[in-house]
This record gives sequence, structure tokens and C-alpha cells, in this order.
Amino acid sequence: MAGSNLQFAVLGLVASTENGVHGYKLKNDFEALCDDFWQINYGKLYRILDVLERAGDLDVEEQIQTGRPNRKVYRITAKGARDLDDWLLQPVSDTPKPLRDELSLKLLFLSPENVDRVYEVIKEQRSIYLTRLARIARRRRRLQKAGLNMTVSDLVMDGAEMRVKSDLAWLEHVERRLLLRADGPSGNAR
Repeated sequence: MAGSNLQFAVLGLVASTENGVHGYKLKNDFEALCDDFWQINYGKLYRILDVLERAGDLDVEEQIQTGRPNRKVYRITAKGARDLDDWLLQPVSDTPKPLRDELSLKLLFLSPENVDRVYEVIKEQRSIYLTRLARIARRRRRLQKAGLNMTVSDLVMDGAEMRVKSDLAWLEHVERRLLLRADGPSGNAR
């Protein structure tokens, strides 16, 4: 299967459930594991599930429910397991991913004369990052309670936490550099 990393992430989550999984639970599991670095809405998730089913990577069983619409339960096929294994064993792409975060773009286009606004943006972003760290800690506790394989989950959570801490360190670096510039010979002291 030639697909996106997101398709393989969904396939991997389906593969991790012995008895199959329905879309609502799959979305919750995806958020629990990946929300800090990858978001997915229901529409996108169901389109991916349809693609995986058409490719023969998933089997779908419709379960009848009383008082509710029927729900689809997805299970990985032997082909899907082979495709997932093939993808897992491929080397990670050596093509660097471009920096596409909103803060970097804003900093690029805020004029140096508007240093006060830059400090506001940094302060707002610091608050967002601290909130994200708290969410990662809550997610880690939720995953532990759910009884998932914490060896790998801990590594993923560690990575998410380290990225956020790195972003916080970068914010401090930006702030220090701006302070030095503002306090320098041609700058105004804050």
C-alpha cells in the first residue's frame, strides 16, 4: 500500500486492537497517543478508513445496535499487517520537514520596531506550550490507566514532551536575544 504516514498511523492503531475497533474509539485512541503532534477529525478518519478498506488492509463488520445507528468495526487483514510491517521496517525519510509553525511565521514578519508585540506573542506562546506540557502529562496518566504498552507509549510521550520543552527553550533564547538587542547601543532599554 502506498499511503501517507497518517494512513499507517490509523492502520497501526487498528492493528493494536484484537477484537477490532469502531471509529469513535479509534478517534479517542488516536487523540490519546498523537494529539500533541497530529490532529485528525472524524471526516478525515473515516476517509482514511474507507481507503484502507478499499485497499484490502481492513475488514469491516457492521454491528447492529438498538436505539442507535449501526456501527462499523474495523479489523486489520493479513495484507494490512504485511503492509504495516513493510512500512515499519522502511527507513525514515531523510527529507527534512519544513518549519511551518505559526509563531515562526509571525516572528518573521513582525517588525523589530514592534518589540513589545513580539514579547506579547512570546508570552502567549509560552502559555500555550505550558498548557501542552500539562496535557501530555494527563495523556500519559490516561494511557497508563488504559493499560497500553507503556514502553513504546512512554517513548512517544517523552518525544512530545521533549519537543515542547525545546520550543520553550527556543522562546527563552528569542527573548534573550531581543533583550540584548533592545539594551544594545542602538536599541532602547526595556
